[in-house]
Amino acid sequence: MNLFVTLTQAIASLVVIYILALYLRHRGILEEGHSLIIARIVTEVCLPAVVFVNLATSSISLESLQPALVMLGAELFCISLAWFVGSILHLSRSEKGAVIFCAAFGSSTFLGYAIIMQLYPHSPQAMTEAVLISEVGVGYPIFILGPMLAAYFGSSGVTFRENIGASLGFFKSPVFFALFLGLAWRPLGLPGNEAAFVKPFFDVCYMLSQALTPLAILAVGLMFKIPNLRQCFAMLAIVVAIKLLLKPILLSSMADFMGFEKLWKDILILLGAMPPAVLGVVFLRRYGGDASLASALLLAATVLSCVTILGVFWIAG
Repeated sequence: MNLFVTLTQAIASLVVIYILALYLRHRGILEEGHSLIIARIVTEVCLPAVVFVNLATSSISLESLQPALVMLGAELFCISLAWFVGSILHLSRSEKGAVIFCAAFGSSTFLGYAIIMQLYPHSPQAMTEAVLISEVGVGYPIFILGPMLAAYFGSSGVTFRENIGASLGFFKSPVFFALFLGLAWRPLGLPGNEAAFVKPFFDVCYMLSQALTPLAILAVGLMFKIPNLRQCFAMLAIVVAIKLLLKPILLSSMADFMGFEKLWKDILILLGAMPPAVLGVVFLRRYGGDASLASALLLAATVLSCVTILGVFWIAG
């Protein structure tokens, strides 16, 4: 119960920052276009700092990768299920693409890290496991499969070479280098944050890590638009059922089946219950898919997730 109350408080604090973003946009202090700049700061600066500092200061075992592989399996399952349901309901090609992206890929880094950091402020192990689950279980599928799926469901003529290039983009990103460096830091015997000459570097990473939460929520808040739910009610129902309800419950069952410790299970459920990833909309826009529909589904699901995260965690956590 205490953990549930803490989760409620964490989400409430994020909602306050979200409302602040709406207020700043209303006053003209910040604009919707600024969200792209803030989001880039988050993904190019703050996120790599979070990934590196949590991995470089922790001991990583092969066993700790098991929850990440479970998440990877859940991602692939949700892609297949959303594709199947979309075909059964005779959705158009573009509609099916938007549903698949929103039902499968979650915002585990953009919002997931923010909630985990609020929920476990004094637990390095929690953030380390969250980074492994997010980057291996969510990051790899969306950066590798995302461009391929977006090109398949899009309308623009994208060459095979461009498709492969976009899929390999993750391996050129700051997040990947932070992931690689963080995993290799201790095995290579490099000095930790107690060494005087590297301590300033670690301190900067810690400071950037603290900035991730408010900046990420500000970016999402600035992008808010009221979606037209009449036109996408059935597709929103699919996204909510698969992404916000079935996926975290499936992850909970798999965690119990594999005998994961309570912390791993809770993090799996929380990251699995996150709303759809913003990056899915970006990929669909790039390859001529229905980005407007995906954006509407994403925003509606994000609002509903404030309730479903608490409900799912109450039942399965």
